[in-house]
Amino acid sequence: MCSHKLSAQGSVKEVDKNSLSITKQITALSHSGCLDSAKNIQESIQQQIISKIQPLLQISDITPAGYIVELGSNQEASYHLQQCREVLEAQASQAYWSTEFINPDYTATAANPKPDYTNQCGYIKLNEADQPRLTLGELVKASKVIEKQIQQDCYEAEKINQLEVDELLHSITEPNNRVVIIDIDILAIVTDSGEIIAVEERYPFKNHEWVGLIELYDSKWLF
Repeated sequence: MCSHKLSAQGSVKEVDKNSLSITKQITALSHSGCLDSAKNIQESIQQQIISKIQPLLQISDITPAGYIVELGSNQEASYHLQQCREVLEAQASQAYWSTEFINPDYTATAANPKPDYTNQCGYIKLNEADQPRLTLGELVKASKVIEKQIQQDCYEAEKINQLEVDELLHSITEPNNRVVIIDIDILAIVTDSGEIIAVEERYPFKNHEWVGLIELYDSKWLF
């Protein structure tokens, strides 16, 4: 079924929003106990949290205990982020979400203005879920189907669903249109042994991704 409606008794809690400029991003990271330069922040977080950085194709066959995901939208963002959270939570044993952050689109210009994005980081725990666990490649494929379902594009959702995982992984591209109803990016996976492996194609993470990841880490939701 392609249509998704918000349930009246969903497990999604109301989340705060926080406008986030580059200055505020660095300030937020600094307040979290990390160093105040972007380079040192990335090095510090990599040492504290990230166990490895590996290409997507190299780790696509791993069946993770959970994964770290970044959601983004610039079109009725709160509504579409909530839709996405509910769908992802339905497939998980537990889900933990960072604050929603409103970020300007830094590719926008005076001649080509673009709406702000709202982003949110989450940790989706799978190892106690009732449903069979998927490999990372299968999770990426499922996320792309969910994107099209939330966009009400049933035709594209079915096309993606018919693709083999390897074929899909070789064809992923970043959205280049101004309106992004929902974007789902898997930043990293968590293994059964507790290792956090970052997806090389998503690394180094963007500032707002670091902010969400640090919030999850500081809240001890990743362990």
